[in-house]
Amino acid sequence: MAIVTFPTLFAVMADPDNRNIAGILEAEFPEDYIQIRPGQWFLVFSGTTRQVSDKLKVTPGNEAGAAVIVSVNGYYGRTSSQVWEWVAAKVGKPTSV
Repeated sequence: MAIVTFPTLFAVMADPDNRNIAGILEAEFPEDYIQIRPGQWFLVFSGTTRQVSDKLKVTPGNEAGAAVIVSVNGYYGRTSSQVWEWVAAKVGKPTSV
């Protein structure tokens, strides 16, 4: 029997000039992130903020540099329709573990 989990929406915020995190997002989460603005991304992942930090190499001792990772329980605002369509397609979509 498969365990079904629901991915969490995370906000990743870094210095806009930090190209390390952008490259790691592309390598580690190629289909599961969208850039909001330079240095700001939404990411879906079935794990914890610490696990996201580890994968992005933000956790102390890793080379990606500083960033803040926050799990998002709700959202509201104004941005491009592409971002809202991406969020609607990703959040609450079950994945098998």
